[in-house]
Amino acid sequence: MSPAPAPSNGKVDLSGPLTIRQVAAVHEAIRSAFEAQGPVLLNIAEDAEVDLSFLQLVHAARLQAAADGRTIALERPAGGNLLSTLERAGFLTDADPRDREFWLHRKEQQ
Repeated sequence: MSPAPAPSNGKVDLSGPLTIRQVAAVHEAIRSAFEAQGPVLLNIAEDAEVDLSFLQLVHAARLQAAADGRTIALERPAGGNLLSTLERAGFLTDADPRDREFWLHRKEQQ
């Protein structure tokens, strides 16, 4: 796993396994991104191995961003392993519009 330290622009590049074994390193990379001004942008590699601990960490980061009045986003819509893990874990089942927009970049039609 190679979560790159977040540069001053708040972008975090995440690749390799994003699983329970790497959760501390991923947490630190995301935490560092929150030290930058502006939005936090997560760039998750299409072939990254993802497990529930990663989804929970991103969810917690979203809650913290909202509490701090900050923005966190995915660089591109969830696909590949990330999307299949979201589906298996039930994150997209009855997802509210904000969740669908965050994970899938889909705005609900009014």
